[in-house]
Amino acid sequence: MPLISLAMIVKNEEATLAHCLESVRLLADEMIVVDTGSTDGTIDIAKGFGAQVHHFKWRDDFAAARNESLKRCGGDWALILDADEAIDRLDHEKIRNACLRPFADAYEVTNRNYMHTSTTRSHDIGAVPNKPDELNDADKPAYSEGRDLPFYADMAGSLRLARMFDGLAFSDRIHETLGKSLVSHGKTIKPLDAVIHHYGTLFKERLEHKAPYYLMLARREADENPSDAMVQFNLLQQALVAKQWELALKTAQTSLKLSASVHPLVYYGAGVSQQQLGRHKDAIQYFDELLGRDPRHALSIQAKGVSKVALGDFNTGRKLILKAIEIKPDNISAHVSLAELELGVNNFDAARKIALAAINISPNEPAMYNLLVKIELARNNHLQAAQDAMLGLQKCPSGGEGLWHRIAAVYLIQAGERKNAASILEMGLKAFPDDPNLTRLKGMV
Repeated sequence: MPLISLAMIVKNEEATLAHCLESVRLLADEMIVVDTGSTDGTIDIAKGFGAQVHHFKWRDDFAAARNESLKRCGGDWALILDADEAIDRLDHEKIRNACLRPFADAYEVTNRNYMHTSTTRSHDIGAVPNKPDELNDADKPAYSEGRDLPFYADMAGSLRLARMFDGLAFSDRIHETLGKSLVSHGKTIKPLDAVIHHYGTLFKERLEHKAPYYLMLARREADENPSDAMVQFNLLQQALVAKQWELALKTAQTSLKLSASVHPLVYYGAGVSQQQLGRHKDAIQYFDELLGRDPRHALSIQAKGVSKVALGDFNTGRKLILKAIEIKPDNISAHVSLAELELGVNNFDAARKIALAAINISPNEPAMYNLLVKIELARNNHLQAAQDAMLGLQKCPSGGEGLWHRIAAVYLIQAGERKNAASILEMGLKAFPDDPNLTRLKGMV
């Protein structure tokens, strides 16, 4: 009998599936892939890795499809992965040993979400610069997976490995989990020091395309199970992703009524929603609630500072954001907030100093180059703005949403360097083909 069965559900995953299967080819004893309607090369890729491919008619229920994959598993343990995930070879032995000599019935691992920018949020966790070579100094594994990507956010508690038994099943239409079946059967769940490397956050357009559909599924589940705290939490996550702030706030408030013990995201999400709705006094109340439970929650301290600034209390806002940076120096979004504060009160030199210091921490953060350009444009220093734009393009070639390319190209045209300007514009149009200003400038060279 196989020890570990890889259990997956897929649909149109040809862009990432091969990487995923290759990463566990030597770990999984069998690969179970349940396809829910692919029209690309997904099935051929799966079969090419020797996976058993089964078909399942999609019915707006991730748990149902996951349970079909469990039904097909012949191993002692089920390893759950998505096609945009991978497991580094360094963790193979750790995972296999946890199955051979188990100390629990199921294991929670860390889900490492890779990002192009640190301004992306993963729950209430801020992204940090990816410095793989420095991990060795802390006696942590230097993973090959994701080492070339600029940022990541680690989320602990991802339940992905479970011993098979009658009754093991996923529940919840979206953000499906094995946890409820494990708990109801008295099974033990413990943390395992291993990482699943998740690349899905990198595909911005795909995420935006899926967001309304996922929100619909989460709303349907919440309507059917209004008293289920986990279901409400799932709806909160999707409302925040879809930027449905009123819904997110209402769902957070419902979660607080259902349980006195909630995930920090409930308070943080409620505060952020109030911020986005322009209700900064109400936002601060939620951040304070969270800080009463976790005084060093850096993102809440930073967010509270932003709301204080919005209410006109610049000194308190500055102190709070500085405190957030002190607690978590590599949280670049706090540096962004601080630089924007100084820019907002025309402290241009201070704002630039903060931005440059943050670039030293993380040279691949587009937001900081955006700030440099914004600062210099605000004080009419167009030459420096152009130089900053070109520096940004060197470090983040697809950053700036076309603005960097336009500023750099205009500067080069004025300097008589039309060939270099043309190259900049071609690069810009490749990244932003629908930008009319780039197209217009291209016609000038």
